[in-house]
Order: sequence, then C-alpha cells, then structure tokens
Amino acid sequence: MRRVAVIGAGLTGLSAAYEANRVAPDAEVVVFEASDRPGGRVRTTAFAGHLVDEGADAFLVRVPDAVELCEELGLGDELVAPAQRTAFIRVDGKLRRLPSEQLLGVPTDLDALAASGIVTAAGVEVARRDLEAAHEPLRGDAPIGEVIRERLGDEVHERLVAPLIGGINAGDADHLSIRACAPQLAAAAEQGGSLVAAAARMRARSSADPSRPVFNAPRGGMGVVIDRLTKAVEAEIRTSTPVRSLQRDGTRWTLDADPEPFDRVIVTTPAPVAASLLGRSEATGLLAAIPLVSVVMTTLAVRRERIDHPLDGSGFLVVGPAEGIITACSFSSSKWDHLSNPDNVVLRVSAGRDGDQQALSMSDAELTRTIEAELADMIGMHGQASEVRVTRWVDAFPQYRPGHVELVAEIEATVSSDLPGVAVAGAAMHGLGVPACIGQGRMTARALLG
Repeated sequence: MRRVAVIGAGLTGLSAAYEANRVAPDAEVVVFEASDRPGGRVRTTAFAGHLVDEGADAFLVRVPDAVELCEELGLGDELVAPAQRTAFIRVDGKLRRLPSEQLLGVPTDLDALAASGIVTAAGVEVARRDLEAAHEPLRGDAPIGEVIRERLGDEVHERLVAPLIGGINAGDADHLSIRACAPQLAAAAEQGGSLVAAAARMRARSSADPSRPVFNAPRGGMGVVIDRLTKAVEAEIRTSTPVRSLQRDGTRWTLDADPEPFDRVIVTTPAPVAASLLGRSEATGLLAAIPLVSVVMTTLAVRRERIDHPLDGSGFLVVGPAEGIITACSFSSSKWDHLSNPDNVVLRVSAGRDGDQQALSMSDAELTRTIEAELADMIGMHGQASEVRVTRWVDAFPQYRPGHVELVAEIEATVSSDLPGVAVAGAAMHGLGVPACIGQGRMTARALLG
C-alpha cells in the first residue's frame, strides 16, 4: 500500500485528497492542516440569523470543475444562482449600473457603455476607434493595463476593466498578467484587430444559453462544499498539525508530523509555507518571490430602513483608491434569496488591495466606523450596523505578475526534477478562484498518482 501525504486542508488540498482516493484507492491518504479546521479560506458561519460566507460566496459556472465536484458530492440539487444578475460601479461619486454587454470589463456594445455613464463621452469615442484599428495580435504576456489602455483608452481600463479584474484579485490591473488573470482577454487580444469585436464574438459563443447562470453556490453557503468534501475524502484529516520539514528518505519522504515515510507528497499550502518545505530546490526562491496581498471582509447587518439605496443589484465595485478603503460591497441579502429579510440587510464589504493595505492596520472598531461612514455616502446608510463581523485574510491573494504562467511551469518542472514524488499546487499557482483550486488539486493528484 502506498502512502500519500497532502499538506494543507484548504479547497485545493481536500480536492487533491478526494482525487487521490479515486486514482489510487489502495493508498493510505493523510491530510495535514496547521489550523484547527479544514477549508482554508472557504468558511461559512452564523451571522444575523443566517449562514453567511466569510470568504468566497460563489463560483463561476463556465469553468466546470466546481459544478462537477458538487454534482459528484450530491450537491447538484442544492445549487442556487444569485437572485440579482447586475451590479454597480462607484464612479465620480455615484453608483452606476454595470452594462451586461461586456467581457471582464471590455465593452461589447459601445452604445450601452455610453448610456451607462461610467465612461465619459470622450472616453467612449476613444474606445470606438478600436473598431477600425489594426492592432497587432498579442504575443507573449503583458500587464492587463498595457493591453487595455493601448486599445481602448485609459477610461475603459480605469473605470471598467481594472475594478472588475482588480477586484477579483485584490490587485492593481496595471501590474497583473493578462494571461494568468484574464485568459479570455488574452485570447481576444491574440486575434489582432478590434478587441471590442473579438470580445463580442467570444461573449456570444459563451452566452448561447442566456438562462444559464453565471455563478452558483450551495443554498447553505460555500462551507457546505467543504463539509461534504471532508466527509467524502477517505483519508485521515489531522487538524492543528503543521508540517515544518520535508526530508528525502531514499525514494520516499518523511515529514516531521508523522513517523512513517510517504511515497507521494502534495503540497497545497500558501506559497511561503510551500517554499519553506522545499529545502534547497531552486523552486523555493521562485515560490517565495510571488507577492501576496491581504484583505479584510467586514460583514454588517443593518436595519432596512437605515439604507436609502434600493439595493437592486448584487453589489458594487469602487473605481480606484481615492474613494476610501472600500473596494467592493456585496448586497448579500439581495444577491441570495436564502439570505433575504424584509427588515434586515446583510452587507459584505471588502477592503485592502495591492498598494493599499491601510485597512489591515486598523482595529476592528476603527475599521467599522470608517466603513459605516463610507457607506453613508455610497448607499445612504444612516446609523450604525446592528451586528458586525470582521474577517482578516492575511496574505490571501497572490499577485500574478506578467510571466506568471511561465514561472509556474518552471516551479513545477523544478520540483519534479529536484523532489521526485512531490508536487505543489494552490492559489499561488494556477488560479485562486474556487473552480481553479478544485481543478488543480484534482489534476495534481492524477498527475502524481495516475
């Protein structure tokens, strides 16, 4: 019988253990987790009479890994789509509805863009020039901002693309890799010519069924996936058991957390922890060099009569840092029917991004006061929240710089060469969204054990 160690019981690690059971059913799989619970940054807890997520609250449907896993776990019938399909962007001191005719912020209907008021008339005219432009096809990698500014102008980038992609990654889109963070836009830019036209073609192909939801989540929150996955994994999950050393023992590997050697090891921890385990491998420096950003998620329960805005959307994004510390706000009780309450509103407010970490230095009380003051201006909230929960996700968002795809390929090749039988996966590698973490966990297990 082979022994397989999975280091880290976040979504990637649990998915890797689940797949290891399928690929090598005769193997003994042991999962090591430093904290006192599995799930990593996926966590759902009681708040204001509901179960409300503290991290990710949904997953993309068009990337199939999360949907497929949920169906395998018997959660297919429990998946729900957001009740609201539109959102707002805070620009020039107002909340303006985001046009649906866009692909990751790249507008595919310039008349709809003009009507939205998000971009000025001059900015729309700059974007219109793209329709007749003979742009060279994108070759290699580049910062998202460089590609969008050149083709569609500064306003479309700063007021649409950057808030959307930067919000997903807690990053600055002028420094994020287009291939790693926005592969759809990279594929559109690779076609050359008009980026707007290429994005429109791609959007038309992906929107063949308009009734298909963009996002899904279990009715009880994303923690349901962790609970079900933990039960489905035929492995021993050892919480409060950090792994601090990984040593080669002939053709096997020993961990300081277990006296018996392992035949295969899958490392799914954050990049700095993974780097500390790889010893003298050159992959250590490569992993340690990936920048990390922290965010704070503040959840508030507010009496409905204390908010003037109709909250007729899923939430809003904020353009640039000048508005304050808030980067995004989800109208959770409008977004999800199972959180709806006519008397109380649940809001999830994000703060912290690349280049702006001031929210992390605030106390919970100071952070709450600042957020309440900003919400007073943004959605007409008056008075204080009746309940508040602050969740600090420290170093939770790896930043994919240009060249990240090649960097990850080098890390994987180096680990395979220097540490045979060991593999590395996780949010720092192939994507930090729920489907990406599930997909790479399962793929890594198949590659290492298949």
